Amino acid sequence: MILRTLFLSALAWLFFLPTAGATTFYLDPINGSMANTGTANSPWGSLESVIAQGLIESFRYSPLPYGPVGSSLIPKNANAPVKAGDTLMLRSGLHGDIFLQNYNNPIPIFVMAEPGHTPILKTLKLQASSKWHFEGLEISSEPYGTYIAGSLVYFETHNWQGPSSHIEIRDCSVYSAAVPWADSSSWITKASNGIYLREADSVRIINNRVSNVDMGILCWGDYCEVIGNEVANFSGDGMRILGSYGLYEGNTIKNCYDVDDNHDDGIQSYTTNGLVVDYNIVRGNTIINYEDPNQPLVGPLQGIGCFDGFYNNWIVENNLIVVNHWHGITFLGANNCLIRNNTVLDPTPNITPGASWIRIDDHKNGQPSTGCVVKNNVANQFVVDGTLSNNQVLSNYAAYQANFLDYANTDFHLLPGSVLIDAAETSSAPSVDLDGTIRPQGPEADIGCYEWVDALGTAEEEIKDAGIQIYPNPGPGLLQLAFDKKQSIIRITVITSNGQRLKTIIYRETERAELDLSQLPEGLYFLHIILPDSGVRAVRSLVLER
Repeated sequence: MILRTLFLSALAWLFFLPTAGATTFYLDPINGSMANTGTANSPWGSLESVIAQGLIESFRYSPLPYGPVGSSLIPKNANAPVKAGDTLMLRSGLHGDIFLQNYNNPIPIFVMAEPGHTPILKTLKLQASSKWHFEGLEISSEPYGTYIAGSLVYFETHNWQGPSSHIEIRDCSVYSAAVPWADSSSWITKASNGIYLREADSVRIINNRVSNVDMGILCWGDYCEVIGNEVANFSGDGMRILGSYGLYEGNTIKNCYDVDDNHDDGIQSYTTNGLVVDYNIVRGNTIINYEDPNQPLVGPLQGIGCFDGFYNNWIVENNLIVVNHWHGITFLGANNCLIRNNTVLDPTPNITPGASWIRIDDHKNGQPSTGCVVKNNVANQFVVDGTLSNNQVLSNYAAYQANFLDYANTDFHLLPGSVLIDAAETSSAPSVDLDGTIRPQGPEADIGCYEWVDALGTAEEEIKDAGIQIYPNPGPGLLQLAFDKKQSIIRITVITSNGQRLKTIIYRETERAELDLSQLPEGLYFLHIILPDSGVRAVRSLVLER
């Protein structure tokens, strides 16, 4: 709780909305002109042109080179029309290479896609800049007819220009190519990195999709939040954690392409070159080696690899890690780290190089790890220097078949009668599971990342006090959901009448949502609804008819 409070204190200012009374300017690279006024009916051109013409008032460090004592902020583009708190609303089209150097705002400037539009940036780079918010954009060089060797998104603290901090990128699509390549040569010569923070602090990376890239999301910075992103199809590491006091939660990292000699990791960290990577929380992430075993260039993926310690005071909990390598979760050199309620399993435990372990061992210099606790996890094997209790080894297909709903399709929800049910130490378990289900559901919490729920046994009346509306019901399957207030997270699991879980959908930061079940056959279904903010868990029956 103390660690989480530190995050909220350091980052609370980032949960912002456009400022009341601020101005919205419209940018249209197809139909706009820099001779216009920037209104909805008279839009400017591209974002690159707006920056090049100095239309954004901000502040820069002076004198240079930057010094934390000798340098101060002075006006940049004084009296320009766009000011702190304003919004740049982007319409469809190519908005160019975006480079913001030494643009520091007292309150954020918002750069957003206009609803119904698809603005595309070639790259997005900030250097020595602070308090910016980017939302709903596409960032890719492919629509510009080229591929770049660097990063598509790059937020940098610069030794000469100054620090970068307090930036948010949300609901953006970042990709090297629209579809993954099938050959190694194309991956090696064309794949860019996705989002890269270079010593940038207090950055939020929220609900983005990063696809068909080399490295996915690289966070070299402190007090960063990386939440709800998807990294799909990558040839390097899905994510790197290279700072302290970070929260890495609810991300999906999947489909590794083996194209070179790099040992690929879902999440990797290291402390070489003086990096300090302490007090990080890695919670509720899903790392999947591959969705399709026939995917081209399938190779071994390591799960969470922390090989060059020391790592101090990490929490790693509620993660689902399905990788065909022995490094499921590995810390080599760790102090006071807590590893709990993770599911770490090799989809092919009988094939080299598996099976997957949870391992805490000595630093490579021989110095032992100390004070670590490993509890309530399920894995193929454990190699732990520290406290090890209430864990379960499952090491073959028969064990998978007996305990999990559909392991062949990476569904590791529990079956009734699983040995993992009620086998955890409740006092050591997180209060919710990977789906947001409240623990415990039975006498004790369950081992692993999922808590078993007798969904059909939940009282339907619970929903009446939750302020939830679902309509039309009965109906053809395109549902509207409304809640009495904005929810930071909404989790909805669709369950058949015989108890089979079909899928889980997560919505964030909303009070309304749309759920399309029109592809399902007619019949009776149940929606298992979880609102973690308020502790609400309810089941609503649903009839699909056409």
